[in-house]
Amino acid sequence: MKNLFAVFTFVLILFCFTQCDDEILNGTTNGKTNGTTNETANGTNNGTNNGTNNGTNNGTNNGTNNGTNNGTNNGTNNGTNNGTNNGTTPPGSSSEEFVSFSEIDFPEIMYYGANLGKFPPKARDFIMNTQFTEAKMEKPYMINPSLNIWWDQDNNKVLMEASYTVAPGYVDAGTIKTWGQGASYYGSSSIFDTYGEYAEYQTLRFKYEYRLDVDRQLKDDLAYAEIINFAKQLCAEIEYDWAHFSGYNGPAIPTPGLKHAVCDGYANEVMDRVLQLTSVKSVQKWTSPGHAWNVLKLVDERTLYFDLTWFDNEYINAETGKIYQTDDYNWENITFYEHLFRFSNIGYGTKIFHHNAGEFNREIIK
Repeated sequence: MKNLFAVFTFVLILFCFTQCDDEILNGTTNGKTNGTTNETANGTNNGTNNGTNNGTNNGTNNGTNNGTNNGTNNGTNNGTNNGTNNGTTPPGSSSEEFVSFSEIDFPEIMYYGANLGKFPPKARDFIMNTQFTEAKMEKPYMINPSLNIWWDQDNNKVLMEASYTVAPGYVDAGTIKTWGQGASYYGSSSIFDTYGEYAEYQTLRFKYEYRLDVDRQLKDDLAYAEIINFAKQLCAEIEYDWAHFSGYNGPAIPTPGLKHAVCDGYANEVMDRVLQLTSVKSVQKWTSPGHAWNVLKLVDERTLYFDLTWFDNEYINAETGKIYQTDDYNWENITFYEHLFRFSNIGYGTKIFHHNAGEFNREIIK
């Protein structure tokens, strides 16, 4: 199943019907995955600067980006289990450890002594253009203004504060003042109730760092890059079949010349075509009640978990029926990290981690 956007007068309400029979609701800013996307900028600048100027920075900034993703799932998976491997989870490494990254190359974006490249773009924008603008950081009574930016312990909130030395000629000259301590940029708090012990995969920090890890893999791993190019091509050729998605009752304008399918059709298309790639030696189809996906075995013996339906970046406007694409994909749905694949997507309504409840359906070996 896919995502669904309803546009009302002056108000955009996002209804996210993530693709397939019992689709997912992620906490991502593009609204294409599980949970509720509530990234919030909470800026309170209450630093009072004493001196002849007695300048007071009092900028309360409570900009809230609220994209509610109410995904519902649909489609029909009629695949039968006719293979010899009827395990409950896809094959591969069985590590129960959470994914962490040791090779992330953060961009260097220095701003008043803080490397904002370690934080998501929207948090950077809030810091530089709303909370701690150059105009706020360059007052006449300030010397050596600097920023301190860090992650809260839950990895879902960016905390921040600014400091400066009071300039000569002002009250308390030479002393260090700190201001803006109440400011923060944070993601949806509902992820902790929705995902429980696996909420880490929905945090702002994980989402951002995993996206950087994807960039590293695309640059350094030729096999991964080949498969991602293949996946993007299929996404461009296949459009979700909204007419057979029971969770969507609005209009739909199919794009002429494209194939139309629900998740079972996506998975079957991968079965039919992925062995054309030089890096893949076998492909499996896995199913759970209401969903279907694939597992690829590469020629170098690595296992790649591959859910094309949920990787796709397709959305629909519920008012007009127009189908369109966003500028990024749901990267956790094509990954070498088994634990991430199993526990990053949850079924709307059923609250089932489909990838963790899957059963082997069939396999084709090159």
